[in-house]
Amino acid sequence: MNKSQIAKKLSRSLINTFDISDINGVLEGLHIFSKVINSSRELKLLFSSRIFTDNEKAQALKILTSHLKISRQSEKFLKLIIMHGYLSAMKEIIKASTDAYNEKLKKATALVISPVALEQNHIKRLKKTLRELTKRDVDIDSKIDPALLGGFIVKIGSTIYDSSLKGQLRLLRTELTKEMSIN
Repeated sequence: MNKSQIAKKLSRSLINTFDISDINGVLEGLHIFSKVINSSRELKLLFSSRIFTDNEKAQALKILTSHLKISRQSEKFLKLIIMHGYLSAMKEIIKASTDAYNEKLKKATALVISPVALEQNHIKRLKKTLRELTKRDVDIDSKIDPALLGGFIVKIGSTIYDSSLKGQLRLLRTELTKEMSIN
């Protein structure tokens, strides 16, 4: 099973096992744990190595989660991930679980790429428009790319709305190439 399949399986498990009100806390715990694990080679080896028994890993996890003040639900889910040897798919599990949670809440996150920082009134208008398009509450993550020259690109899941000058020029070039090949 590849990381994507593992992530989808565990995200379904998360959504089906925990109450919807607890899932955000579980996701926060996963983020905290992931940051700690990624910053410590020793901890990563402890939880992913076959040298340590499941009991030793469970004890270490209990100590670490209590020290990090991670919820009991997060600890349970982390234990499932570690005991099945899925720690290497943590990034994918967090993303798939967040996506599944947002789907359940009818929420979406849009990545907006623009050549300059967007003003608050533009972000509000964009949120309103995206809410109408997607029928979901939309959170905005912004990224600046000066190469766009003008306009912006919006990515929501696998859907891309490209109103950038660079994108429009690319479309024009494609159309002109098509016209020239027809003639």
